[in-house]
Amino acid sequence: MRKWFGRVSLGLLSALLLVSVVVFSRFLLWRGGIEKRLAEASSVVDTPAGTVEYADVGRGSPVLLLLHGTPGGYDQVLGSIRATGFANSGARFIAPSRPGYLRTPLASGKSPEEQARLYAALLTKLGVDRVFVFGASGGGPSALQFAIQYPERCSGLILEAAVTKSIAVERKQIPPTLQDLLIYLFRNRAISEMQAKDPTDPVISKLGEAVLASLVPASRRAAGHANDLQQFARMEGWPLSTIRCPTLIVHGRLDKDVPLAHSEFARDRIANSKLVILEGADHSMFYTRYKELDRVVRGFIAEHP
Repeated sequence: MRKWFGRVSLGLLSALLLVSVVVFSRFLLWRGGIEKRLAEASSVVDTPAGTVEYADVGRGSPVLLLLHGTPGGYDQVLGSIRATGFANSGARFIAPSRPGYLRTPLASGKSPEEQARLYAALLTKLGVDRVFVFGASGGGPSALQFAIQYPERCSGLILEAAVTKSIAVERKQIPPTLQDLLIYLFRNRAISEMQAKDPTDPVISKLGEAVLASLVPASRRAAGHANDLQQFARMEGWPLSTIRCPTLIVHGRLDKDVPLAHSEFARDRIANSKLVILEGADHSMFYTRYKELDRVVRGFIAEHP
């Protein structure tokens, strides 16, 4: 009996080990595919303000400077506009990886002020004079600084669920490889939950895939993530009242990640601003309410050619 039990236990252990090896091998292939696509879809350039990675999509007008959230990378906003079709709107989109993310070194600009100078140097390198600057969530601080420091280059400012004042965010310390593995294992479940918001709209699944992929590999986004949280806590006394370009602010009423008070704070200090509140929306509005966001943003750009 003991021998039989021992053989069964050994067999189960061997089967479990084999399954683990297969799953981990598939995980490595999945992550490797993401890293390969990241390198193929962007460029890296040296500017007087530092080295920066960016994607440049479309050749039309106007030009939008897209600043991703926390964590993220150029692929986060690029994947989103491609999933929704906004990338085919006839405009030009320039999406940098903010310092500390992917191939933009943290040395290129730790503070939002330094990051804004990096964007300006990138635009000069690309021969672009004016842009609509778009800051989503953690991209808000450097979008605000761009509008403050370079009013002559800012056709308009768009803030979506953006950090606009000091906020303390606790970062969960999870080893990067484990974080990647957990995303791999539970990505389909997460995407299904997103899709359940509207089972008839396949775009939501595409947005979910783009958002989850923009978290991997975590090791190449960790420095930027940690720096963002440090910078968010230091946002005090910014002269938002000096911003004069047309400003669109959009926020979900139920957002707990970045409270609505951040958008109200910006609205009260930026003279030429408009706040649009999405009732019933939280921080997931980027994919669950993308149609409304797309309509509002396109309308704003059309009003300020």
